[in-house]
Amino acid sequence: MIPNRRQLTPDQRSAKIERDRRRRRERNMEFERLRNAEMELQGLVAAQRNENSSLRDDNERLNDMVSKLQNTIIQLRDQNRELHQKNLGLEQTMKLADSWFAFN
Repeated sequence: MIPNRRQLTPDQRSAKIERDRRRRRERNMEFERLRNAEMELQGLVAAQRNENSSLRDDNERLNDMVSKLQNTIIQLRDQNRELHQKNLGLEQTMKLADSWFAFN
């Protein structure tokens, strides 16, 4: 048995139908707005992922370059140290030669 519901007058029924339609329209509009926002955000997320991937690749490439430059600096410092040692040896040789020639 269906419980007794208060019967609506025709004006009340029309008003209720209009309210229900308006709520459905508002819900549908909100759903569309949210769906559009979701699609826009998905596009932004995809673009951000691409940017992140590109930045990761650039960062890796730059880190490789830094590593190579650091190795080059180490090699140049070693070469500079070797040349400095050779120069000191040559200076001592020149001093010995000068003192030897001065002695003669």
